[in-house]
This record gives sequence, C-alpha cells and structure tokens, in this order.
Amino acid sequence: MSIDWGRVAEIQRTFIGMGLLVALSLCGYRFIRWALLKIPVTRNGIEQWNIRTAEKDFSDTAVALRKLGLANMQTDPLRTAGRKNAAVVHASYQVFMFLIALGSADLVKGAIDSIDQQRVQGSMETPALITACVVMPVLIWRSRRSPGVARYRFLLSIMSAIEACEAVMSASADDRHKALRRLDDSCATVRRSLLKVHLIAGSTGRRSPRRMRAKQHAALVVSKLQMAEAEIDARGEGALRSLAALLVKIGNGYAAGNASNLLPEQNLRDVVAAPNREGVRMAAVIIITASALCVGVLLGFPDIAIAVVAGSAALLASIVIYGARSAVAKTNELMGVLWK
Repeated sequence: MSIDWGRVAEIQRTFIGMGLLVALSLCGYRFIRWALLKIPVTRNGIEQWNIRTAEKDFSDTAVALRKLGLANMQTDPLRTAGRKNAAVVHASYQVFMFLIALGSADLVKGAIDSIDQQRVQGSMETPALITACVVMPVLIWRSRRSPGVARYRFLLSIMSAIEACEAVMSASADDRHKALRRLDDSCATVRRSLLKVHLIAGSTGRRSPRRMRAKQHAALVVSKLQMAEAEIDARGEGALRSLAALLVKIGNGYAAGNASNLLPEQNLRDVVAAPNREGVRMAAVIIITASALCVGVLLGFPDIAIAVVAGSAALLASIVIYGARSAVAKTNELMGVLWK
C-alpha cells in the first residue's frame, strides 16, 4: 500500500495551523485582559462593573429568599462571591458562545450549500471540518473550564435553584407542574456541578489526598440534596424552604472556599453517597461518536456524509445516555449565565 505523502503533509499543515489558531486566540484573549487590568482607569471601571453585575445577579435570589421566609439567613459569602469577576464572566461567556454559534452557522450553511450543489463546499471540506472539530470544542472547554467562569457559573446555578424553589411556592395550581419541572432541572444542574466541584474549585492537585476527600464529600451532599427534593410533594412549602436553605448553605460554603466542607458533618449523618457515573457516560458518548466516524471513513463516505453521521451519532448517544431533559437543563443553565 502506497502512502500519499502529499496528503500527509496537508494534514500536518492543517494540524499545525489549528494549533497556532487556538494558541493565538487564547493568548490574545489573555493579553487583552491583562492589558486592561494594568490601566488604572479601565481597572477601576471593570471593578465597578463586576460589583454592579454581582449585585444584580443576587437581587432576584434575595427576593426569592425573602418570599420563602429565609431573609434572615446568612448570605454574605454567596452575595459577595462574584464581585471580583461577575461581569467579566458574563462577557467572556457571551463572546465564547457567539464564536461557537458563528462557527456552527458557517458549518450549517456549508452543509446546505453542499447538498444544493451536490459537491463539498467551503466549510464542509476536510480541513475546515477538522478545524471546526478542534477549535469549537476548545472554545466550549474554555467557556466551561475557565476557573473564573466555572466557579461563578456554579454559584449562578445555585441561585437559580433557590429562585426555582420560590417559583414553585408562588405558582398557581395550573402552573405548578411547570415550576416543579424547572426546579428539577435547576437542581439537576447543581448536582452535576457538585460531582465536579473538585475540578471547578481548582484548589486540589490530581494526586492530592484532599481531592478524594472533596469528591467523597460532594457525593454525600448530592444525596442530601436528592433527599430534600424528594420531600417536596409530601411536605410542600416546608420542604421548599428546607431545600432553599440547604442550597444557601452549600453556596456559602463554596463561596468561602470550603469545597471539601460544603455542609457540616452533622447534616450528612446516615447519608449514602450518590454514585458518580459522569465519566462512564462521557466515555460512552465519545466511543460511539468515534466509532461512527471510523465506520464512515472505512465505508468511503464523502466528507459531508461523515460529518452528518458522526454528528447524528453524538446527538443520539447524548440523548439516550444523558436523557432528553438534560438538554433542557443545559439550555437553562446557559441562559442563566448569558442573560441573568
């Protein structure tokens, strides 16, 4: 079997170009942010912007706590947590999502043009597809795993769940089922984030013994949350207040930097740790998507067909493994960061 060295060289150039594009994008973002923070006028303006945004984010939560009868709860750590980076987090998320949407729109347009012209067009050509498959996931990873973004996004998810508790209590009989579903989605987002709190906090190394302690503690907190949620139908408003109070305690603990001590030990007695299957689920989605991609290549499908097959496999695998409601929960979480 002969090797097409020209094709190999083309692939090498594509990967080198992708690496440079990603590096330049991330370095440019970091440099602009560093430069703005070095100028006194812009630094002071950004600080005030962050404070105003943090207060605005917390205002709805404060109203919800007052309506729930929890106005006297200690909330200072949760309230002041975002004063250093709230506005920057919102702006960063909006920029990243805009770039991702722009790239997605370009791919969709390329697919439509390819189908219409009966041949591969622009964005559906192999180098463009490879670039999109690398650059877009990097942008998504950056938007989710950037320390400041991830930490504040977790706190926003807790605030959203507290507001959902109040929405259920205030809902009419006809609208209560919708409010309850929103509460379920909000709490599910908090639970998923809790199981990754050791990564979100960024305060433990991969081999640190504190990391295992944080993961074990988070699993117990997740179980405690599930137990509080399960009481809602039986105890009504009392359970909603208890759940909201529990969320406030978790938010305060995290905001104070206690990722391994979100709740006191006495609150977790006789609680069985919740299983964490996130890694298995993610691995299953990746394996199914990669398998579909390999099958398309081995069967000699055209580039556009390979992209459609791999994308469809990833979508269907995600729906089957994570459940259709997870997409709704993810969308609500995203909207909470973009537009809260």
